[in-house]
Amino acid sequence: MRAMICDDEKNTCTELEQILISYTLERGVKLDVDVFFSGDSMISYLREKEAPDILFLDIELPGADGVVVGDYIRSVLENEQVYIIYISSKEQYALRLFQNRPFDFLIKPLEKETIFHVLDKIYRLAGKSNHCFEYQNKGNVFRIPYGDILYFQSVDRKIQTVMRKEMRSFYGKLADIGKKLPEAVFLGIHKSYLINYNYVKEYTYEWVKMINGDILNISKVNRAAVRRKILERETDEFRN
Repeated sequence: MRAMICDDEKNTCTELEQILISYTLERGVKLDVDVFFSGDSMISYLREKEAPDILFLDIELPGADGVVVGDYIRSVLENEQVYIIYISSKEQYALRLFQNRPFDFLIKPLEKETIFHVLDKIYRLAGKSNHCFEYQNKGNVFRIPYGDILYFQSVDRKIQTVMRKEMRSFYGKLADIGKKLPEAVFLGIHKSYLINYNYVKEYTYEWVKMINGDILNISKVNRAAVRRKILERETDEFRN
């Protein structure tokens, strides 16, 4: 895997780079590390080269700040695969970052134990990234990686599987599909919708907006539970 650090504080970059090197030695994994000292240089790199697997991103940067860099990755590059870990000395930034769907939010000074915990989670999840949803259509079996699915929608007797650039349909019941999906990734918000938590861009008490712009209603009976689960997920993501 490839990791990048983007922070204008050179001491922070050096310390974090050393922690990442220690992680590779203690865990016996391969992790290439690059360092950038400004958001502008980070974006210039991303325009020309492939995005990293993991990005430790400071919020307060000269030029383009960490929020702008995160938005560039998610909105311009349309890349949802990068594990963005925001780092800052100020906790109040956390809620501003929801739109960029960070994997975690860490408060400086950074500690080795905390970084190891985050990396362990990433490697565990990356090991599961090939898990797929399977369905049958006209006698054939098809597989779609969970990470490609924005949401499922039930329309009459058909299930529409909505992805960023395509949609696939097959016959089935949403309740049956929900039983097969990991609860940590998918959430039922309505009798007609099962959404992927990771691709929620905005939400209110009555609806969620997905990253492709689709607005999906939350049924009245589910509103309290959905709001609680989304808030619990946000809290978990920002917890060290």
